[in-house]
Amino acid sequence: MIKLKNISKFYSKNQTVSLGLRKVNLELGLHEFVAIVGESGSGKTTLLNVISGIDTYEEGELYINDEETSYYSKEDWENYRKKYIAFIFQSYNLIESYTVLQNVEAALILSGYPKDKLRQRALDIIGKVGLSDHIKHKATKLSGGQKQRVVIARAIAKDAPVVVADEPTGNLDSESAKMIINLLAEIAKEKLVIVVTHDFSQVEEVATRKIRVFDGEIVEDKKIVKVVPEKLPILEDKDYKMNFKETTKMVLRNLLATPKKSLLLFVIFAFAIFFFAFAYATFLDSRSGLTGQNYDFGFIPETRIVLNKTDGSPFTESEITDFENHSKVNTVVPFDFLMTNSYGDYEWEIKMSNNIYDREYMNLMILPISLLGDEYQNWNINEVLLTLPNYYEDEALSNFLGKEATLKFFTKSYNFDINKVIYTNDIINVVDEEYRSYVFIHDDRWDYFGKLFGFNNYATIKIDKSGSSIDLSDYWVSLASDLNDDEMYIYYDFENTSDYQADIMFETFYTNKTIENVTVRPKVMSQYEIQLSQNLFDQIFDENVPYQISIFANDPIEASQLYEDLSREKENGVNLYQVYYPANVNSGESLEGLILIVLNFGLFVMFGLMFLAIYFISYVIIKNIINSKMTDYAIFRTIGANKGTIRSFIYLESWFMAAFAYIIFLLLVIFISPFVEVGSPLFILKYFDFKNLLYLLLFVSFFAVILSRRYLSRVYHDSVAETLRREME
Repeated sequence: MIKLKNISKFYSKNQTVSLGLRKVNLELGLHEFVAIVGESGSGKTTLLNVISGIDTYEEGELYINDEETSYYSKEDWENYRKKYIAFIFQSYNLIESYTVLQNVEAALILSGYPKDKLRQRALDIIGKVGLSDHIKHKATKLSGGQKQRVVIARAIAKDAPVVVADEPTGNLDSESAKMIINLLAEIAKEKLVIVVTHDFSQVEEVATRKIRVFDGEIVEDKKIVKVVPEKLPILEDKDYKMNFKETTKMVLRNLLATPKKSLLLFVIFAFAIFFFAFAYATFLDSRSGLTGQNYDFGFIPETRIVLNKTDGSPFTESEITDFENHSKVNTVVPFDFLMTNSYGDYEWEIKMSNNIYDREYMNLMILPISLLGDEYQNWNINEVLLTLPNYYEDEALSNFLGKEATLKFFTKSYNFDINKVIYTNDIINVVDEEYRSYVFIHDDRWDYFGKLFGFNNYATIKIDKSGSSIDLSDYWVSLASDLNDDEMYIYYDFENTSDYQADIMFETFYTNKTIENVTVRPKVMSQYEIQLSQNLFDQIFDENVPYQISIFANDPIEASQLYEDLSREKENGVNLYQVYYPANVNSGESLEGLILIVLNFGLFVMFGLMFLAIYFISYVIIKNIINSKMTDYAIFRTIGANKGTIRSFIYLESWFMAAFAYIIFLLLVIFISPFVEVGSPLFILKYFDFKNLLYLLLFVSFFAVILSRRYLSRVYHDSVAETLRREME
């Protein structure tokens, strides 16, 4: 039984309270065909909405089989509607984007009707209401009478104990109206049918009871035919839940049924992804100079430790061997100046063909080939390995292979053969940046150039002769094969026209050295050049003993541990080494570290603000989609969808569109980024390796979740009746 005891209902709008129902008392049961009549605005539809649980009441109590409902939550009312109520609305409340068949099937799907019988059951019901020829027509293409018959078919499909109908024949011709009334009368033999009508004569022949409402009160309750009302059947809670496959099928149906809205939703997520990608790429680019990395060291992979002794003495061979045998050390590189050099003083020219104009000029960072392991140790001294960023095509790798590469350093040139070409990303665990090009040279060449380049970048030269001195700086120093052991060439000018003896003091990157009785020979050559004999050059570098070395750990974690261990090594209470970890400066030990923290914090705040901007801009746009689909979800709630089902619909709709937008971005990264040039707006694609693509996927998923949560809260903000009523206004 459904029992109303002193039920009152009030509406509040624009700070005005109006009466819907006043002290209504009523008891209804199975086998009744109840006709509720009254003038427009009398409260008959409100009474129907309260009975069916799609609208609330403020006073009194409503009982369902003697159970109070005043404590019901929204979920309880949804369960009540799902188990007991089938609706036939005056305003149809069909899913307008669905076909006739899909509207009827939706009620069967949500009620858990057997899948193998579902389609035939829907067709049978549609046939009963005379719409078999319209099963593939969308609701928007139907006449008012046809829509009403679809609503009745959907109500029949639900097979609930209570059928509530608001003006079910209002839009039908007399013949169709009579057919529908007779159909409802047949249903009333086993169910409770409640019909709101303005024309009692249409139902007079079949109604068992007439209730007249006036100004929110029942003024007449007349039993026309004597029946024995019964309690509603005790129905177990329907624990049927649509599985993922069924839910996905329904969601895809919703998306395909409303292509314009789905396209707009896709555009929103695509906008969010590209906005985020741009912001994140900008963030990475800006943060690269503020991550604690010390760019004074040039080459800064996370595995490199730079070491020199606090007493200024060189490293011995045995000390270097001890480091090489350390369990956390992979490689030791002496004479590491080339790793510090910004490679602005030299250039590589690659001869692509015999045509003198067919040359490639590249800035390549030089590294020792020992960093790549033992497999290259047997290479010829003039063979090199070239790496290229992954935005080069595969064809480019073969084009460079076997070509002659010339290292141009000031006035000198050194020729090499490119013996292998690979992508930088293939050795990303060795290098410091995947978008940089590198050239790996033989270790003997590495030592030679390390000494030579280090000398030239940090050499101060003082020549003392006969009581006078010449100070030279920023001079290029090279080797000359035609000099005797203790000779050097200097630029010929009018003050230096003949040979003389002098003491030469060299202050270099690695050591300070004074060599006496050097024969200085003026020569016509570059003004800012000095040329040394091999013997003088070797004396400067203490017979290949390095004053600074770079240690490469097995991985970044061991590099950090090694840094800590070496920093703590002491001898007689004094630190043994000056230790530098270029990839991670200790931010807590200096003002620069504090600035680093502040700047990093500022970047995170900026990134957070960008995220909020994306969210609010997207929500303002998506709000229109939400508003347009509110009615659909309210209708789903009337035909058996609970909050969990609606939540699944909303989350999956958002996620599918977000995933589609993400896949488009992924395809751009895979197929477009190799062709993007520096300066192009699409250059941001090059920042998205596997790790950053994973971050982007997490962002898209999170973004879809928070938008869906906001969406869901709006769907459940109002009652079903309020949502449907607002749509009609």
